[in-house]
Amino acid sequence: MIAPASALVLALAGLATAAPAPTPRATTTEDIDTTILNYALTLEHLENNFYSTALSTFSESDFASAGYPGWVRRRISQIASHEASHVAFLSTALGDAATAPCTYKFPYTDVKSFLGLATAIENVGVSAYLGAASKITNPDYLTAAGAILTTEARHQAWLASAVTKGAAWSSAYDTPLGFSQVYSIAGGFITGCPSTNPTLPVKAFPAASIKETGYKAGDTVTLDFKTTGATEYLIVYEGLASSAGLINADATTMLPTGLQGTAYAVIATTSDPKMVTDSNTVAGPIILSFGLTSYETSTPFTGM
Repeated sequence: MIAPASALVLALAGLATAAPAPTPRATTTEDIDTTILNYALTLEHLENNFYSTALSTFSESDFASAGYPGWVRRRISQIASHEASHVAFLSTALGDAATAPCTYKFPYTDVKSFLGLATAIENVGVSAYLGAASKITNPDYLTAAGAILTTEARHQAWLASAVTKGAAWSSAYDTPLGFSQVYSIAGGFITGCPSTNPTLPVKAFPAASIKETGYKAGDTVTLDFKTTGATEYLIVYEGLASSAGLINADATTMLPTGLQGTAYAVIATTSDPKMVTDSNTVAGPIILSFGLTSYETSTPFTGM
């Protein structure tokens, strides 16, 4: 028995509608690399807690009762050890400047919903590291971040394919996300943080979601968010591409055609995706989930 596709969809919906944690006080720093490492450590603390808590909650017999062979939980244990290693590595690199773990609450209720949420969280982690890569100035840190990024991508690929029997990828390119976009998703799982933690120059945006279920690329959907009253657009990110669609007065808009797998969207007051900033972002991100199935071509592939 495998996790149905709906398990991942529900997990993604939970991410998209979770109320963000209180917005941290924005701060500036001359050492951008320290800021980025603490941003990464904030995410790794979250993942470390996510896996360790689930492993203490669900035994191997719980996994078996849900229809999963023993190696699934054992591989989850390996992923948990990776996340613990990432926390130790980044904490050592930052020394006294390292941010401490927060307290968290995750919306899974059973093994299936945990695995669906794990797939979503790993996907966001990949987008987080990819989005931060261009801001790192120290080449050694960039190499270290790249080594973590590719490991997170392997986690996500295994969860999405071997465990939930879906596709290990979305499109030809992964999707980078900005600091505040990622924090707005991760913040939905954070219930509190030590007052001594260094502040991050990020902003938690209000939540947004799509009212309909079972929507497809190219469909007209109804958005649920608090409008500013200005002209607003749905900015959709998939891989290295982005697009903008006008949001009508009744909160409807048309999704782009051709979207595959997981994409992300924010609501902004600009129609130019390249001009989206924290100041003109109204709400989001919304995590968009589209089915990605295998397909056949008329000419069989004969390459190696």
